[in-house]
This record gives sequence, structure tokens and C-alpha cells, in this order.
Amino acid sequence: MAKKVTLITATFIVRSWDIYGFPNYFFGKDKNLYRFDSRGQVKKNKRVVIGTTQGYILKSKFYSLAQLRTLLRQHDIKDNPVGF
Repeated sequence: MAKKVTLITATFIVRSWDIYGFPNYFFGKDKNLYRFDSRGQVKKNKRVVIGTTQGYILKSKFYSLAQLRTLLRQHDIKDNPVGF
């Protein structure tokens, strides 16, 4: 008998902001940071606090919120007709 049961829930994430230089990372409409892993699945990244500075870790490097703000580009569906 299985001791752990894994529930697979499908959630719909609307991509709203892309990060310049990081094509696998994006912000959704719910203001959370997501990334595509090597399997193509969407994973949620957590906000990190180092010292007193809040930010995210992208490709094993810490970026503060001020640094990320300059890299944000609004997602345009015309750039990618598939919608990702």
C-alpha cells in the first residue's frame, strides 16, 4: 500500500512579464516568478531575502527586485504565437 499519494493539479498560468536575457523565466498575472525546467514543466520560484534585500535567484545568481525591474519586458503574444 502506498504511503504517499501525489495529486496532480492543473493550473493555468497567464504569462505577463518576460525577463530579458532569461527566456525560461517569467512573471505571471498572479505576480509570481515561474520558470520552465528541463522537462518543460512550469516551476514556481520563491522570493529570497539575503541580508535585507529581497530578490530572486536566476540561474544560480541573486538579482534584487531593483535589478530585475530593469530587465522586465511585457509579454507580447505576437512574438510567440504559441502563447508561451
